Amino acid sequence: MAIVLAGAVSPLVDRLRMRTRRHGTLLEAVQDGVYIVDPELRITHVNEEAERLLERTADTLVGEPLGAVSDPLASELISEIRVARRSGVAIERVHAFPDQARWIQVRIMPSADETVVSLQDVTAQTVAQAQLDKEADSRQVVANNVDAVLWTVGADGRFTTVAGGALDALALSAGQLVGKPCSTLVGETVVRDVFAGRQVRVESSYGDRWLRHHVEPQIDANGTVVRAAGVSIDITELKSAQRQLFEASHADRLTGLPNRFSLEQRLADAVTAAHAERRRFALLFLDLDRLKAINDTLGRRAGDHVLREVAKRLQTCVRGIDFIANAGGDEFVILTSGITGLSDIQVVADRLIETLSAPIHLADRDVHVGASIGAAVYPDHGADAESIAARADAALHRAKLAGGGRLVMYEPAMLAEATERFALESDLRHAIDRGQIELLFQPLVSLASQRIVGCEALVRWRHPERGMIPPATFIPIAEDSFQVVELDRWVLGEACRVAAAFRSIAPDFRLSVNLSTRDLRDQNLCARVAATLSEHGFPARLLTMEVTETAALDDTSLPMLKRLRDLGVQLAMDDFGIGYSSLAHLKNLPISMVKIDRTFVRDIGAQESDRAIIVSMVNVAKAFGLRVVAEGIETDAQAEFVNALGCDEGQGFRFGAPQSPAAIESLLRAEHRPRLRVVRRTA
Repeated sequence: MAIVLAGAVSPLVDRLRMRTRRHGTLLEAVQDGVYIVDPELRITHVNEEAERLLERTADTLVGEPLGAVSDPLASELISEIRVARRSGVAIERVHAFPDQARWIQVRIMPSADETVVSLQDVTAQTVAQAQLDKEADSRQVVANNVDAVLWTVGADGRFTTVAGGALDALALSAGQLVGKPCSTLVGETVVRDVFAGRQVRVESSYGDRWLRHHVEPQIDANGTVVRAAGVSIDITELKSAQRQLFEASHADRLTGLPNRFSLEQRLADAVTAAHAERRRFALLFLDLDRLKAINDTLGRRAGDHVLREVAKRLQTCVRGIDFIANAGGDEFVILTSGITGLSDIQVVADRLIETLSAPIHLADRDVHVGASIGAAVYPDHGADAESIAARADAALHRAKLAGGGRLVMYEPAMLAEATERFALESDLRHAIDRGQIELLFQPLVSLASQRIVGCEALVRWRHPERGMIPPATFIPIAEDSFQVVELDRWVLGEACRVAAAFRSIAPDFRLSVNLSTRDLRDQNLCARVAATLSEHGFPARLLTMEVTETAALDDTSLPMLKRLRDLGVQLAMDDFGIGYSSLAHLKNLPISMVKIDRTFVRDIGAQESDRAIIVSMVNVAKAFGLRVVAEGIETDAQAEFVNALGCDEGQGFRFGAPQSPAAIESLLRAEHRPRLRVVRRTA
């Protein structure tokens, strides 16, 4: 099993190491220790100085969750990193190691999708500051041996002493500064604040260099501030790194196009300019029609290649004055100015669709993606950036529903659809608290014994006004609005409570629940699952958590899947077979079960190809030692066929529809009722 896990995680780590090498020149140019973490708090970059301070090599750090790096300069910073991300404001503090006589200055700098943590060993500077209260000769000896500028300023605002090894880098000397106004190096207002009794930390520029100043008041025996003592550190390299990371945060890394953050700024500016100049512009939302299928069947690397090629082609279709951005994944946005009528938009859209209809060449085949486009016009369809974007998105949704490969202009009727969806989203936020969400349980049956061995928990929404709302309607809304994590949390708790009661009848009764892709991004998922199992006394070995094939094959999901497996939970790949070409990936996944999608089982009597596919899937799964569940079994013939193939369990109307807990309990009691044995009495 350890070999399988290494195969699963290594591609992710290798990619992170490649990124680290690409940024190596930049990070190594910074004298401070620097490491970078992504939104999931996984380390993506480490420079040599950070390796020294953390006492670990980059090979052992890149790809690791920050919480796994047990060090005050790593794992203990997690809460502050989260605070910095929420506020968007950098956090700075000094971490002391008294037993080692060492002080490390920590600076946490959040950006759009990464957080930079710089570690600077400020032991020498701290010692120097402590020495400022000693005799001038002693202070001078220390000052001349630190990589900083140490200085004092009198009440008249002029330098009284200056020393430090950083003077040469600034092309300065003590003789040039002593007796000169402090404004040569640091602002006069800073010194005034210090003479008012306050400590000050501030950054300022000096020529083409950047300095960080730490200034404190020096007080005599009477409590009077007699001088300001400062330490000025050259942070030019760090500032350069920050600037480059900021610029990188405004572009999509894969395609090189401006990202969503840049789009929002550009769209706001376009609205302001168009309003002032009384002109129109069009906003086009473009979504690729078949990228998901390419990702599922050919893998993420092929999908990334397609996205890069699409970005290149789109850039050839727009004018220099137009703006194109990647809003995330396979969604692109084009802002085109200077339109006089809707026909202009149609011309642009036709050109985009035609360009993307041509095949894209991969290493061993050609693929076709196609595109759907939704468009809205300012000010015809909205008076602000938010409304224009929402209406272009609504038009795109209609284009996708119409089959793709076309342009759809926004119409007022689409607003009603969007309003309806928004209303459902709003109602869904309160559905759990109002008792509208309920669970049904579909039996899971052993094909060999025809007995119930467990069930799958299926969520339903009984709306007080709209009646029963099918999962196909509200689950996508929950996914898009981030409510699915809360919904799945409730389902897990309620399902474990019910299933725990079933164990009084069938001790080895198994429970299956579904996990969404967003669940797998929740770093608290394992802790929450463990707490729920403990609360209801339900063994981890009897819980199966099902994930879609797409989610399971996403490299970012692998660490969380591994942690769930280590918890003792069983993992199943749901709807198996949709990405049939990805069978070889099974050996890299920490799963114990696959569930064959109902579409293959449904047509085994009519489609010989589906029978052949099921045979292949079962053989491959069994070769990897996985249990196989066939979904959607409705007839005896289907049950007999999948049983003969070696499938372990089955689900479907043949064995029972989704039903209430009471109905499942009745079935279990009937199966486990003691059988009467007839005894013939003798005379």
